Amino acid sequence: MADRQGDPGAEPRPKKEYVTIVVEREVPAPRAAAFDALCTLISERAGGYVTEGDPAPHGLGARVEFTVGDLRLAEQVISFEPPWRRVYELTGAPVVLYQGTTAFTDRGETCLMAWSLVIDPLPDGGSDRFLVAAEAFLDNFADALVTRAKAAHQPTTN
Repeated sequence: MADRQGDPGAEPRPKKEYVTIVVEREVPAPRAAAFDALCTLISERAGGYVTEGDPAPHGLGARVEFTVGDLRLAEQVISFEPPWRRVYELTGAPVVLYQGTTAFTDRGETCLMAWSLVIDPLPDGGSDRFLVAAEAFLDNFADALVTRAKAAHQPTTN
């Protein structure tokens, strides 16, 4: 194999230049409530699952489809570790690779949500507008998640 890494005669592999976007929020609810709010919001905003995951409905293999502008997007869960972490891949976007991870860290009665994207953009700026829209979408979604988790965790008074 002429292209094995470490082979002195092999051409070096081109180095990838990934784009990373990270959105963090302090969520005024325990990690389990925040994780549940995340999964519920994703399902609601996408209009439900096209394919339910394991465990149903949000787990491994779960798939939602939705449109953003003229883009038809699909998101599939590739790792599901409630109430800690959810990882998915997005297809249909003008990128080579888009992988998102949402992770929650306990902080007593609250938690920290970190939503990170790793994106391999198209060359020559072909992904630039999408990257700006993706970050704005995550910011808005994170705010909605905080609101939902806070409302779900608030004790009811009679």
